[in-house]
Amino acid sequence: MIDEGSANRVIIVGGGPAGCSCALWLALQGIRSTLIEQEPQLLPLLSRLDHEQSWVLGFPGTRTAELAQRYAKHVRSIPSIEVHCSARVDEAELLAPERKVLRLSDGTVVEGSAIVFATGLQSRRLEAAVQGSPQPLDAVELTARRPALKGRRILLLGGGDNAVENALLLAAQANQVVLWSRGPLRAQRHLQAQLWRHSNIEQRIGIPMPSQVQHASAGWRVTSPTWGDERFDELAVLFGFESNDSAWRWLQQTRAWHEAGWPQASLFEAGLLRANGLFLAGDVSQRLHPCIQTALADGVTAAKQVARWLSAEASLAAGAGGVPAASAPQTLTLTGLRFEANLGILDHERSAPQPIRVDAELNLGPQPMMPRDDDIYHVLDYRKVRRIIIEECTAEHVNLLETLIGKLAHRLMQLPGVVGARVRITKLEIFDDCEVAIRVEAGQW
Repeated sequence: MIDEGSANRVIIVGGGPAGCSCALWLALQGIRSTLIEQEPQLLPLLSRLDHEQSWVLGFPGTRTAELAQRYAKHVRSIPSIEVHCSARVDEAELLAPERKVLRLSDGTVVEGSAIVFATGLQSRRLEAAVQGSPQPLDAVELTARRPALKGRRILLLGGGDNAVENALLLAAQANQVVLWSRGPLRAQRHLQAQLWRHSNIEQRIGIPMPSQVQHASAGWRVTSPTWGDERFDELAVLFGFESNDSAWRWLQQTRAWHEAGWPQASLFEAGLLRANGLFLAGDVSQRLHPCIQTALADGVTAAKQVARWLSAEASLAAGAGGVPAASAPQTLTLTGLRFEANLGILDHERSAPQPIRVDAELNLGPQPMMPRDDDIYHVLDYRKVRRIIIEECTAEHVNLLETLIGKLAHRLMQLPGVVGARVRITKLEIFDDCEVAIRVEAGQW
């Protein structure tokens, strides 16, 4: 069991499902943690979204607020998890690969070897300037208010699952709904098919967003070149979510960051993060499908990564800073993986998939010359890598090869133990006389 002193304590920023799951699994591995949540209670988002859910295995029909209470009670019952609510990180006093010291807004000083960012997502905002107050509803606020909305004219901006599903639910409550998407609908096909059954849903698909949005006492005034000035009782912006990297961006501006000599970097440069004891957990890591289940699972993965990193740090310290002689750099390579993907901006590329080839190299860093046992569960399973490559490249239509390779490289960098990824994607039939490929390199090499 790992020593429980402050040298091996882990600081977790964010008390949602991922942060709580990470703290729990660290405790199971004998590692103490400090869990920091800026709101008054753990799992605040689940507590506010108080509606029945069916997607958490084993708890059908359970209200999300009840799930939040159960999760929070479980976490608070574990002595090795120190919880700070209504607190935020105010100052970084020391940042080093093996030791971090942070001061919280309540004056508490917390210390640990590693920091896990579990800060979740934030709603994407409308590009047009919004005049007046309040701001349009986001997905969370709309979900909370939806049961009370009846007989109103409602504008929903967005074309994903969230926008289409809300349009259907609001239309069923006798609301007149305008569903406005600047591009093709991205929602699941079974949701799109239901739109045509509702005469009180007007679809504006492939139309540029409003040029001006203004809140007034009677609702919202929306201006666009196509429809001129319109008025709506309610307005919701459902463009999806993006990583909430505010804590990460703040940390990079601190004096301690500059004194540590760490470069300015994206939250998703996994090589920099892991080399310095920094980790991601949950939706902040840009999950393909953010939800309670994936956040809980990602918290487990982060805890495993942290435990492995702490063990490696201990081994290096015991060996006077050298890599053990029984270790050697290891690279996992998949070459020539061929399949079809929905990729491209040309008409024939939008109407049918096209063949591509993917080559990938994953840097696993120093690994034992011999695994600790002959068990597949203790190494990176290349079958899983192959499956992830195919899933990432076929999940949805992507216009640009640059977008696809970025998504794939990011996903591969999230695999346990991967410190670097080299990915090459080739379009095999875009031209008769040549192939077109893009190659990207991420992390440590």
